[in-house]
Amino acid sequence: MKALFICDEKEEWNYLRNIFRAHFSKVELVCAIKGSDAIEALNFQGPFTMIMIECGIKTDNPSELAREVYESIGERPIIFIGTEVMLKDRVDNDLIETSDSAQIYKKPYEVNKFKEIIQVSLEWAQKEDFVNSVIELNRDEFVPLKLRNFYLFRTSPFDAYIELTKTKYIKALSKDKPYTQSQIQDIGKRGIRVLYLHKDEQLKFLENSIDKISNVLSKKGMQTKLILQTEIAGVLVIHQYLKSVGVTEKLTQFINVIMDASAKLYETTSTLTDILKNFPYEHLDLAEQAVLKALISEGLMRGMGWSSEMTRSKLTLASYLHDVYLPDEKMIRITHLEHPELEGYSEKEREEFTNHMRKAADIAKQFSGISEADFIIEEHHELPDGSGFPRRYNASKLTAISSVFVLTSNFVTQLAIHGPSKLTMTSVLGAMNNHYNVGHFKEPLKILKKAVKDLG
Repeated sequence: MKALFICDEKEEWNYLRNIFRAHFSKVELVCAIKGSDAIEALNFQGPFTMIMIECGIKTDNPSELAREVYESIGERPIIFIGTEVMLKDRVDNDLIETSDSAQIYKKPYEVNKFKEIIQVSLEWAQKEDFVNSVIELNRDEFVPLKLRNFYLFRTSPFDAYIELTKTKYIKALSKDKPYTQSQIQDIGKRGIRVLYLHKDEQLKFLENSIDKISNVLSKKGMQTKLILQTEIAGVLVIHQYLKSVGVTEKLTQFINVIMDASAKLYETTSTLTDILKNFPYEHLDLAEQAVLKALISEGLMRGMGWSSEMTRSKLTLASYLHDVYLPDEKMIRITHLEHPELEGYSEKEREEFTNHMRKAADIAKQFSGISEADFIIEEHHELPDGSGFPRRYNASKLTAISSVFVLTSNFVTQLAIHGPSKLTMTSVLGAMNNHYNVGHFKEPLKILKKAVKDLG
């Protein structure tokens, strides 16, 4: 548990630290010298069980600061600390009268009285479920959702749980209780990649995510990096929706929203070089790779003078769907059937890997109005020398549009393996030049090499 103390007198920090060490050793005290530092701590060092504001603080109005805290993380126990005059002049009565969690403490400090008011705040927090206990649940009633989904919201419409064992879970997020990005980051740092929801709540969560992302992408003036991060979150939702529900009108409309957002980047200020420079490389996992492949494919398409809206839609849909049915996301690094990492998988998983592009191609056929994306998906593991799969097509048999996607897909896969620096990109393209400088691969390879060279 953590408590936040906002005060511009560092001597007072030490006094409270001593009290907490002696009497509340399980509560970590974090101190902030002004309001802006406090809000940053709330967002990136939390979660905090309680907040204490010293009312003599010169940089901020204590009442306004308390309201900002509530707006940022929701209701928490807040203790206003100060002399009788400061409390009277600087703490709004309505904050105390309308909140069950706000208290005042009149200086000077008396250890026993101060301990009592801290204990009241801790008990309130426990009652309100900020301190969670382990519970036993039936795993069959739950479905996993990737942790990244939860970056989209400030509150979760449902309780979300961390799995401890197959029958024991601990609540990580409470329904309708605000949480911060730092809480999600803290969960991720513990190696946790999924949270669990009740099965009947998963669809609602995904549809809420679709609405949220669509609203974000409808805003004007967004920075390129935020647009790209939102698109990545959107593709993650697309993948989970397909596996849980399938193709629906709502999903089709949502994919069009993501596609349009990508197109607008190129229509405004971005070039392929800009995309390579500004892309938010974090994990280069399935969703990140899908968005990056779509953007690179479109950049190559534009560089080759292809202006057809249908061509763009084919390449983008193929980018989003081509690896969605891999049995293990780590398989995105496997590029051929003789890859040594395949030996670590079961026979069933190897079979699913061999057939994943056919399954994705069948799904692509369900998106009316976008023909031939299925062929691009089926051929994305083919190689210019004919050593790929499933049909062992070589450069002479692959269409121009499939060649663009095969080149893009293998380039991004190598970045995922070796890293996305300019040096790596240059090295990867140098190695690819020996195999891809043939047939329909020549022109897009030349454009991609120039875009990397222009990174500076």
